Amino acid sequence: LKALSARVVRAAPNDEGANHMRARVLSGLSGAWEGGSRSAAELKEAAAHYERAAAICDAPAGKADLAGSADRCRRRAEAM
Repeated sequence: LKALSARVVRAAPNDEGANHMRARVLSGLSGAWEGGSRSAAELKEAAAHYERAAAICDAPAGKADLAGSADRCRRRAEAM
């Protein structure tokens, strides 16, 4: 999933869904699969993709949710 999500973002760097997917894969925040532990670098990259998705998102609630996920990733990375 990590490789696939990287290819999707390369193909559509300004797409909210692509950035959100990449962020979820890198963050491990989704309980849909077991991906093992994440490195601080992966969590920081996930935060950047969540922020990019938030910047593209038109819905205020969506922006807030994505920004909150970015903050959670950043806090987890700093705690390592």
